[in-house]
Amino acid sequence: MDSETRALFESRLLTLAQARVRERRLADATHTGSAKNPFCGDEIAVDLRLNADGGLEALGYEAKACSLCVASAELLSRWLEDMQASAGSVAGSVAPETLHALAQSVDLALKGEKEPAGFEALATVRPFRARHKCVTLPFDAVTKALKDQHS
Repeated sequence: MDSETRALFESRLLTLAQARVRERRLADATHTGSAKNPFCGDEIAVDLRLNADGGLEALGYEAKACSLCVASAELLSRWLEDMQASAGSVAGSVAPETLHALAQSVDLALKGEKEPAGFEALATVRPFRARHKCVTLPFDAVTKALKDQHS
């Protein structure tokens, strides 16, 4: 095993994936989306709860996926919690546009740009282009969820 592969499989990402601390479905979701990676079979479903003003209040997920996908979902969930706790979020919610910007930043980070704060662990995935979709799959599911609204 070369050093890049070793770094990937000994990384903090795997620790996050094994813990699955934030994996749960939301019974009161207002939006739901799912995504599948046709190359490896990863599947993830994401539930969002948006308030009346359209701000994101909660995110839940369920994954039948590799460690990289689960770790990415964990990082995304942790990021939301941090954003809600920060002074920059209004009434504990996060604007969907902020999520879209984060997804773009993560995609650019996988291509060599600086990782967004809290997502530095993704640097170990950068050399493995075939695994980038595993990392971005939770963001794809969020994008689909934001297009869906339960009636």
